[in-house]
Amino acid sequence: MKKIETSDIETKSKISNYVVDVNSKDFLTVNEASTLLNMSSKTVYRLIEQKELNAFNFSVRKTLIRRKDIDSYFENNLIASDYVNPNRENEINRDNSYTINEAIEKFNISNGALYNIIKKHNIPKKKSGKYTLVKREDLNKIFQ
Repeated sequence: MKKIETSDIETKSKISNYVVDVNSKDFLTVNEASTLLNMSSKTVYRLIEQKELNAFNFSVRKTLIRRKDIDSYFENNLIASDYVNPNRENEINRDNSYTINEAIEKFNISNGALYNIIKKHNIPKKKSGKYTLVKREDLNKIFQ
C-alpha cells in the first residue's frame, strides 16, 4: 500500500513539473502542444496540415509551434464561433431568412452538414409553420 502511495505522489509531481515546464516555453513540440491543449498529437498535426495552426518543420521528426500561435488560434476561433448572438431569434422572419431547403440548394450542402454548421456557430433558427428559418446574413457570413 505504501509503494502505491509513493508511486502516485511521484507521478503527480512529474506531471505538475511537466505542465509548468510546458507553460513557460515559447516554442513547443507537437506532444507538448497536445498536452497543453488537452488533445491528441494527431489532432495537432491535423490542425497544422489544415493551416489552422502555424508550425515549423525542422525535419521529419522535429516540428515546433510558437506559444503565441496557439494563443492566437484560440482567439481567432472564439471570435469566429461567437459572432452570432443566439438571442436574436425574434429578429428572424420570412423576409430576411432562408428556409433550410433554400439554404441547402444555395450553398450546395447536405441537410446534416447545414445543421452541423448551425449548431457549431450557435446560429439561431426559428420554426415558422412547416419551415425552419435561418437569417440570410448569418449563413452568408459563414459561406463567403
